[in-house]
Amino acid sequence: MTFEGKTAIVTGAGKGVGKELSKQLLQLGANVVAITRNEQDLRDLDNETREIQASSGTTLLQISGDVSKEETVDRAINYTIEHFRKVDILVNNAGIGIYGPLDDLSIEDYDAMMNTNMRSTFLFTKAVLPFMKQQRYGHILNVASVAGKKGLPNETVYCATKFAQIGFSQALDHEVRQYGIKVGSICPGGINTNFAIGTGRTLNDPAMEQFLDAEDVVKGILFMLEQSPKSRVIELFMRPISEPL
Repeated sequence: MTFEGKTAIVTGAGKGVGKELSKQLLQLGANVVAITRNEQDLRDLDNETREIQASSGTTLLQISGDVSKEETVDRAINYTIEHFRKVDILVNNAGIGIYGPLDDLSIEDYDAMMNTNMRSTFLFTKAVLPFMKQQRYGHILNVASVAGKKGLPNETVYCATKFAQIGFSQALDHEVRQYGIKVGSICPGGINTNFAIGTGRTLNDPAMEQFLDAEDVVKGILFMLEQSPKSRVIELFMRPISEPL
């Protein structure tokens, strides 16, 4: 599968994996609808990819908003269809982590993680399905985590959101494969990005130098997306060499 002429929606596109993935998809010939909360992050992404867009003939559309809100989802989907008439790829990448013992987590922490990680996955997936079913093609890829494969200390709620994403993906695969739609999850271990900085991780922690880089995870995502029409990778499990299984 080539990406030329394809339309991809990427949530959490302002930093880390989402930003690097957006750049790579543009480079490979796909139009990208990038969604994140921070408008400055979107402007930075646009500025950093101007030459890529010009040389590849691709377009970056920018949507700022809370991915857990229906208004943001409706605006993003309407904007995508208005400009490109289709949506081929959805990467549910937006996510947050708040780490600590369960006793220290608040109801607000629970709602923030569950809404950002799982509610946004549900909303965006539900929104793109009618278009993918109509064209009888599409790929939905959820960026989950090793925390969706095994319970980890101080990550009770975060693990719950990631287990939910993986279960959602597995169940949806049964429903939509008949339409030629692929559903998969990628489950990386620690990634050296700004993720969870201040909510469980510390900036410039030397241990993070041993984590996966965003580029490593993006290579995994592209591997899943590049499969031929008769092949699908349902789940990809990645760990840094420094982390035990």
